[in-house]
Amino acid sequence: MAWEYYGDALIVTGMLTTMLILVVLSFLKSLYRRKLVFPLTLVVMGYILFMVGLAFVRGWDGMGWSLIGFGLYVIGLITYIGVVIYQWVKARRTSNS
Repeated sequence: MAWEYYGDALIVTGMLTTMLILVVLSFLKSLYRRKLVFPLTLVVMGYILFMVGLAFVRGWDGMGWSLIGFGLYVIGLITYIGVVIYQWVKARRTSNS
């Protein structure tokens, strides 16, 4: 199955999968799970749409699915990182006061 795809598609898929695993592991270890559910949902939905566009839908429609999925993935990842940093800074400010 992997021989049907170009190397760049496999590299992108591997990187997205690795980042998704790291985000899920971070979510499971986090104390602020309720605040991280929405960004995690965006990341997972983006990953699924990207994979559907890459594997099942061919041609220009597949590229559209992949771009929408990648956009959702990036927005979710940036939101997730932003919420984690905000909670970290907030906890650090209250503990130093």
